[in-house]
Amino acid sequence: MKLFLAGSLLLLIAFPASAQSAKVFVKVNGAQCWLDVRQVVHERSRDVTEDDQLQILRTGHFSTPSGDMFMSIQVLTEKNDKGEEGCRIYVGADGGGVYAVPSEVVSDTSVNTRIANEIAARVVAMEKAREKKEKKSASSQPNP
Repeated sequence: MKLFLAGSLLLLIAFPASAQSAKVFVKVNGAQCWLDVRQVVHERSRDVTEDDQLQILRTGHFSTPSGDMFMSIQVLTEKNDKGEEGCRIYVGADGGGVYAVPSEVVSDTSVNTRIANEIAARVVAMEKAREKKEKKSASSQPNP
């Protein structure tokens, strides 16, 4: 019974937070994905703080009387259902004060999804550009 109650409580706490974040899987080199996402966020945002260990970026700091809010972008290297390597990009709103409670964070999921898709598209484009450059340099090398 205690296990059931603990599991139920965990679901009730985690559900509001998961409903507010968007996630996108990108089929690229997983190790390079974090570096690419970091570059994209730094190009498009100011006042970015990084946590390399957890692979989280925070940007868009807004101060309100109820607390501070910011966008949180997390990158996790993983495999999709087909076993293909890549990374999953999570985008959501986080905050402190009143906004530290997940149900209090006002977050438009469609905006988070749009931002996650824009970052993912840029990461895929960067990967393709690297592959094209590698092919070009390999074909221009003289054969012995």
